[in-house]
Amino acid sequence: MLYSEQQRCLSIPFLRLLKAVALFMLLPTSASAADLNDLYRALLRHGFSIEERQPPGKAYGRFIPSERRLEISPLVRELGIARSVFLHEAVHAAQSCPNGDLSLIGVQRRVDPVVNSRIQYLLRTHYKPINFALEQEAFVIQGQPDAEEIIITALSNRCVP
Repeated sequence: MLYSEQQRCLSIPFLRLLKAVALFMLLPTSASAADLNDLYRALLRHGFSIEERQPPGKAYGRFIPSERRLEISPLVRELGIARSVFLHEAVHAAQSCPNGDLSLIGVQRRVDPVVNSRIQYLLRTHYKPINFALEQEAFVIQGQPDAEEIIITALSNRCVP
């Protein structure tokens, strides 16, 4: 089917809307869903894009600083980890401000020793040592009950809308 120039232009915003709706469907429906929606809007307001797509390899998510893009695997909802993956990648988005170079946000939180042990295992087995501090901060923040608020505050303080 051939489309006119006007029909093609109208379909692009519509397709973006459909992608956003599909991504929201990935996120869990719980009391924290409203907070995730606030975080989603804050990311968009600060110039980030969020896409549902399988990152390379076996990753569940990734952040591409040069494109200001978060990619979230379609598998995460089925696995029950959509919230954690979204929060983790959102931390990296906040870490990328103001200039695209990732740096620590500076959030200091205590974590249970068992959780810390798991984080250390993940760092040693899946990440390059140069990225340990950034990834550790993302893992610690994603597990906090007020993670959405922490990330939104970091975006507001570090990023230019």
